[in-house]
Amino acid sequence: MIEGIEKYFEFDRHKTNLKTEIIAGLSTFLALSYIFVVNPAILSEGGINKSAALFATVIVSAVATIVMGVWAKKPFALAPGLEMNSYVVYFLIIGMGVTWQAGLGAVFWSGILFLILTISKVREKVINAIPDSLKVGLSAAVGVFLIIIALRLSEVLIYEGTSIRSLGQIFSEKSMVLIIGFVVAVVLKRFRVRGFILISIILCTFICHYIGLYEVNTTQISLDKEMFSAFGVLDIRMIFDPKLLSAIIILFVVDFYGSIAKFIGLSQNTSILEDNGNMPNQKEALLIDGGATVVGSVAGTTSITIFVESGVGIGAGGRTGFTAVICGILMLLFIPLASVVNLVPVIATTGALLWVGIELMPKISQIQKLKIIELIAVVLMIIVTAVTFALDKAMLISFGFYIMSSLFTGKAKEVNPYLVGSTLLILLSVFLSVYG
Repeated sequence: MIEGIEKYFEFDRHKTNLKTEIIAGLSTFLALSYIFVVNPAILSEGGINKSAALFATVIVSAVATIVMGVWAKKPFALAPGLEMNSYVVYFLIIGMGVTWQAGLGAVFWSGILFLILTISKVREKVINAIPDSLKVGLSAAVGVFLIIIALRLSEVLIYEGTSIRSLGQIFSEKSMVLIIGFVVAVVLKRFRVRGFILISIILCTFICHYIGLYEVNTTQISLDKEMFSAFGVLDIRMIFDPKLLSAIIILFVVDFYGSIAKFIGLSQNTSILEDNGNMPNQKEALLIDGGATVVGSVAGTTSITIFVESGVGIGAGGRTGFTAVICGILMLLFIPLASVVNLVPVIATTGALLWVGIELMPKISQIQKLKIIELIAVVLMIIVTAVTFALDKAMLISFGFYIMSSLFTGKAKEVNPYLVGSTLLILLSVFLSVYG
């Protein structure tokens, strides 16, 4: 059986083994398990039953992640994106007074649009239209995204929504856990200790409990028929309301281009990509990503996307779909084992997140190959990600600068039309989110 697993997931090609993949899957799960507490809490504020939201979050995330591993053979975990659930709850439902059923309807149609563009191969063309230099920037942007998550959780940076409000406490118990976790990961990696990220998370968990940083989760989830109360009750007729069309476009763009950024960023400089830079089973991975959003909306949760915390498992050495399979199985066990999983506080993962984020930053050799325009575009992407905490806005500014610079320097022919179309679509989404 083990030989069959190793052959199917191509362990030899990726220079990995069963133990590494299992540890990577566990590491990814621990890094993202907070979403199973946070997502139901957010969705319940919009009127969705908390037990129903938990059921939908766990089941859809687990199945999508396992399918990602088995069919697409990628080490990517999927779960509801915080940027999407916040938009649906706080802007659509609470802000505009839309019913939560109509909110899920908007998610449904954004997923359908996602699938149409994937099946028609438009999404693959969008990915291929992004120059290699900007793909380096996307890797850096995803790295910055992870670093910011670590700094936000440790309260070194204070954000208000998606904008930096102020510098927090640099010297505190939470920042101490961040530093210890990071240093442990660096040292163990240097000594080639397998499972160094997992060890870092476990050590920081003990430290958090010892110094009193662990917060007991008192959320009560009823394991009864209420878990199915949001299944199949979405309102797909909302598409006929002109006022809500902008919501579909915004959800689509954030999901579509956000996942592209993670897709590219998490794969750079790994064996996930072939030597020519192509990704095997790319279309399958894209179909799973889009299809999960459609299924999730029917089950009772918001847009499902590739989770940036997949980088923790990849950083731990996970390179194949078996990493995702292990993570997905652990997701399925979350409901009966929630009390055990909750023993690991989110703050315990910050050191690992910081390490992975730094690892995703461009190597010196990659930077040296960039032309001045490309370098500025990459720097802009990094800065905008840090300031706005939004990958789509980072892509808009960077892509826009790259296109305009190419036009003014007489290199218009080098700009792919799909890159231009992507930039205009993201611009429309940003405009609608502000003035829609």
